[in-house]
Amino acid sequence: MKFTSLLLGSLLALSTLLSSCTEKPATGTTTAAPAATEAKASTTPVKEAVYECPMGCEGSRSAKPGKCPVCGMDLEKKS
Repeated sequence: MKFTSLLLGSLLALSTLLSSCTEKPATGTTTAAPAATEAKASTTPVKEAVYECPMGCEGSRSAKPGKCPVCGMDLEKKS
């Protein structure tokens, strides 16, 4: 009886650990940026203003000021 309880407990713990993993494993392939893109990046980058919700709501980033679509707070300029 103790062995069965131990086995079931171990299986439950293992399944909980495995189901909590949401990150996909790396496939070993990397994507290299084209050389043309690197050349553009090295020539005087233009900084764009970024506005974000002070509460950190997902999907609140914007290039212009306004209200957060999630909570309605004013977006703040981030540097």
